[in-house]
Amino acid sequence: MLLGALVATLGLRSILPTDALAPAITTLLFALGAATAAFALLCRRNQARTAWLDIAGLLTFVGIAISILIEPDQMVRLVATSDQPG
Repeated sequence: MLLGALVATLGLRSILPTDALAPAITTLLFALGAATAAFALLCRRNQARTAWLDIAGLLTFVGIAISILIEPDQMVRLVATSDQPG
């Protein structure tokens, strides 16, 4: 999972500005965790369901860990509207 997050980060680094990278990766990990948990609920076997729920928990945990690295100033710059002409 961590290797996948690293590959996604390297791929998004060329597309997104540096300030938006950590929030984008966090959102991506939360979305993948939610999708994995939804898939786990569809599984009929308990062993497979447990494994998929563990993966969903891991994705969520890594997303929370990365969200700790986001500085409040980054979020303000991403969310605030600019009055300056671009």
